[in-house]
Parts: sequence; C-alpha cells; structure tokens
Amino acid sequence: MTNAKATRPEVVVPMTTEEETRPAGGNPAVGRPVVTVRDVDKVYGNGTVALKDVDLTVKEGEFISLLGPSGCGKSTLLRLMAGLGEVSAGKVNWWEQDYSVVGQKGRKLAFVFQNATLMPWARVRKNVRLPLDLNRDKGEEAEQRIDQALEMVGLSKFGDAFPRELSGGMQMRVSIARAMVTGPNLLLMDEPFGALDEMTRNKLNDDLLRLWKDNGWTVVFVTHSVYEAVYLSNRVVVMAARPGRVIDEVPIEAPYPRGQEFRVSTEFAGYCRRVSEALEVASQQGEEAAS
Repeated sequence: MTNAKATRPEVVVPMTTEEETRPAGGNPAVGRPVVTVRDVDKVYGNGTVALKDVDLTVKEGEFISLLGPSGCGKSTLLRLMAGLGEVSAGKVNWWEQDYSVVGQKGRKLAFVFQNATLMPWARVRKNVRLPLDLNRDKGEEAEQRIDQALEMVGLSKFGDAFPRELSGGMQMRVSIARAMVTGPNLLLMDEPFGALDEMTRNKLNDDLLRLWKDNGWTVVFVTHSVYEAVYLSNRVVVMAARPGRVIDEVPIEAPYPRGQEFRVSTEFAGYCRRVSEALEVASQQGEEAAS
C-alpha cells in the first residue's frame, strides 16, 4: 500500500485567505470525511509496533477523543493524522485525498501539543504570530487575526506578557490561540490539559467546546481521562496496546452545550461507566499481548 509521506512544521500548515463555509459545531457530524485512516501500521526502527491495522474515519464537525492506556499509540496516531510522520503500511487521507490538499480552501489543520511549547523569550503576541510569520503573512489582516485569536481565548490584555508571567492554563490558551490564528478546519490536540489542575482543566474544556461550536472545527483530542473524553466528545475511540489498535468506539449522544449539570448527571455517569468498561478491556488485551 502507499505510504503517507509528510514532515510538517511544529504548529500549523499554511493557510489561505479565502472565506469558507463551516459546519455548525455541536451537531452530529453528517459531512464528508476529513481524515480517513485505513489499515495503518506504524513500526519504528527498533522494531516496536506502535500501530497495527488501524481504521478510523473522522467527519466534518465531529469532536472525537482518543483514549487508551499508555503506550497504545494515541499520540502516534494523532501525529500521523497531522502528517508529522510516515506510516509503515496503509494510508492516511485528508479530505479524501493525499496531504497535498491541506492548505487549500477549506482544508487547513492545526496541532496543539502536550506542552504549550511557547518561545520563552517572546511576548504572547509574538508567540501567537509564529504561524503567520512562517507563512509570511504580514500587514493589517495578520494583526487582526492575532487580535481575534487572543480575544477568543480571553487573553486580549496579555499580548505584551512573557510566558513566564502566565499560569499553566493561560500558557495553554496562548498555544490554542497560536493554532487558531490560521483559521483551521481540523484541530488535532495531544493531551493539552493533562498537566493542569482539575478546576483549570474543566474551565478550558468548557472554553474549548465553545470555540469548537463557534468556529465549526473538527477536533481529534488525545486524553487519558475518561471524564474529559465523555464530557467533550461526540465519540470516544478506545485503543489497546501491544500493538496499538482501535478496539471500541462509544458514541456520546448527550446534547450540546454541556455544562456542570451534565458533569453531575446520571447520564454522564452512565457514559463514563461504559467507556471505563471498554478501557478495562483494552488494558486486559494489552496485558495478554505482553505475556
């Protein structure tokens, strides 16, 4: 099979300036596939089989969480979706084509890493500007995009601050603003809130859902938290290790917007139980494969 080849900049791929029609976030996804993973294997040079026979389709407007035990290949799969690596077998398609379509009208993606990965010597505004600088976008329009991104994450008053002057949660907001500044359609997030305290994490979850809805994004989100996955997602994809593979998908049919009432509801508890059971099966299969 054809291998997907790509090595991409750390933050985002190039953007276009044309206006786009986006699906309404918060609704069940009925649109075309945005990312299609078919029969994908990933084997590292030392022989480690990170992924085996992975199949997954992500549609426009979906919010999908990848959940599984450590070593199951969640982050590896996300990076392959972003074009930040090559598959060993199988195929990854973007908008039903190869990676060359990314950057065209309606086909832009951004990646948010586990850590904020900010430039410590640069002020917030300069950090958010980075993708535009890489794409050589300057002028009044670029400045407006930076203003809008900072406003959407609630950091309009912190453009002149240095990262060291911000809390961990605020630094992650800067990282999200840096991704948003290009106007992506597809947002890939690799456990961005894992190091934060519960209150900050819950607040950023709410903010993320608001931004997803307002911007019509498609989101793939890696997490180790059952509660976070259930709260955010249309669909939770459960993976097992040794080798990394998809073993279950749990649809979360609770309506949006979601809030504290959902977090303490019996419906939420039921979904968490269902996902936890799938995660337990994934852990057991990983242990059996290792024995």
